[in-house]
Amino acid sequence: MEKANSSPEIRALIDSILNVRLGMKQFIQRKVRDHGIDLTYEMLQVLTVLWRKGETNQQDIADNIQKNKASLTSLLDNLEKRGLVNRLEDPSDRRNKIISLTAPGLGYREELQPIFNEFYEALSKDISKAEIGEVATLLGRIYKNLI
Repeated sequence: MEKANSSPEIRALIDSILNVRLGMKQFIQRKVRDHGIDLTYEMLQVLTVLWRKGETNQQDIADNIQKNKASLTSLLDNLEKRGLVNRLEDPSDRRNKIISLTAPGLGYREELQPIFNEFYEALSKDISKAEIGEVATLLGRIYKNLI
């Protein structure tokens, strides 16, 4: 097996992954702004975790959006002030908070769905389902190699 130490292919792969991540964030930010929705990308990340998982604890959200609990606290403060989430004490661990969506927080999902649809369409433009599957498989293997 060929040694891959900092080969041009590895550097190109890393650059491509970082560029796609940045492009995804910029696309979502632009569309949210264009639609006049007053949410930051980070707030949207929190809401997305809650839409997918339902009620969950603060650490689980932090892990899912790759932020530490301290930086997540200010995001949750802001979302709570806007009436989009509730924080309750975790009965099994008083130091932890259970985060849940309010009705307005749930309502944003419907408002944002057209943006998500545009995002999925742009992401898969001129790329077959088979190619998307291959890339997903390769990225999954890379991830497993790293953890």
